[in-house]
Amino acid sequence: MLLLGRGRPEGIAYFGNTRDSVLSALAPRLALWLVGGGLTIGTAPQAISGVKVLFALCLILLPAIVTHALARRWKREGLWLRYITAAWWTDWVTLFVGLVVALLMALASPKLLESGTGAMILNGVEFGYSLWLTWYVARVGLLLRRGQAVVLVLAVLGSLGLLSAVVGVLSPNQRAWHEFLYPLLMQQGQGAGH
Repeated sequence: MLLLGRGRPEGIAYFGNTRDSVLSALAPRLALWLVGGGLTIGTAPQAISGVKVLFALCLILLPAIVTHALARRWKREGLWLRYITAAWWTDWVTLFVGLVVALLMALASPKLLESGTGAMILNGVEFGYSLWLTWYVARVGLLLRRGQAVVLVLAVLGSLGLLSAVVGVLSPNQRAWHEFLYPLLMQQGQGAGH
C-alpha cells in the first residue's frame, strides 16, 4: 500500500491475483457497510434507511464493475483481480494522508482546522490525492497508458455521479451517502445544538 501510495510501481507485486485476495480486500469495506447499515436502520427504521443502505453497497461495488468492464474491453481482464485488490487496499492510504494533513494543520493553526477554509483544504488534498492514486494504481495494475488511466478514473467518477444523481432525483430531500456515513455524528451535532 505504501509503495503504491508513494508512486512506486513495484508495490503492485505485493497484491494477490486471486478471488480470495479480492474478497480479503473487500471484507473491511463490507464490514464498515454492515456497521453503517445497522446504525442507519437502527437510528431511523424507515424504508428510506433501507434505500440508503443499498445505495452505499452500490457505491462500494460500482467502481469494481466499471473497471472490470474497461479491463475486459482493453484486453486486461487477466490483470484485473490484482488491480482491484490493490485499488481497494491502497484506497485506505487516502485516509492516512488526510490524517497527516489534519495533524499538520492542527499543529500549524488549530483554528484553521476548525474553519470552513481548513475543511476545504483537507477535503481538497484528500480528493486530489485519491484521484491521483486511483489513476496510478489503474495505470500500474492494468498496464494502461496514461490516457486510458484517465478514462478509467473519469468512468468511475461518472458512474458514481450518475448513481448519486439518480438517487437524488428519486429522493430529492435525502442525502443518502452522507446520512449513511454519519448517522451518529448528525445525532451528536443535533444534540449539541439543543
